[in-house]
Amino acid sequence: MMGERSFAAHHRYLFTVYSAAAFLLLVLYLQAVPDRPLYRLEGTIRLLFHVVQIGGAALLFFTPWDLKEFVGITQWRRSKQGEPPEPERNDRLFTHKAYGIVRHPLYLGISVILAFHPVQTRNSLVSAAMVILYFYAGTFFEERRMVRKFGEEYRNYQRRVPRFLPFRVRGH
Repeated sequence: MMGERSFAAHHRYLFTVYSAAAFLLLVLYLQAVPDRPLYRLEGTIRLLFHVVQIGGAALLFFTPWDLKEFVGITQWRRSKQGEPPEPERNDRLFTHKAYGIVRHPLYLGISVILAFHPVQTRNSLVSAAMVILYFYAGTFFEERRMVRKFGEEYRNYQRRVPRFLPFRVRGH
């Protein structure tokens, strides 16, 4: 609808704005809903949860990414200056480091950190679950775009590397 060049220049930025607005609405809604503690883990189990969270954070550090590009600022700036919307380094599919473990390591890393928080209230659990579901649903849209961009190379990558969890479900 926007045209390929305009889409390439603005889709990440528009997606970020939309995501921030949706998250803000969720936060505002949760502020209005009465909250109550669900659990507060202590001792060894708390340490185990923190170890899992550190694993999620390690996945984030093992994933090469650029914050300005991730939120769409780089693409928008390049478009404004009349440059091609995507730098040359994005013309090749990157499948190394954390992208060799799962196809969406940033989403997984953040999801693990949220899911394994050792202190949860009803509202924090609902918001964590909604963010994780949002990330997972987003993988389908992102993958359609990647197939359009990289074609058979991305389809082969999809066959080799799991989408969101670092293991394969039997039959998939």
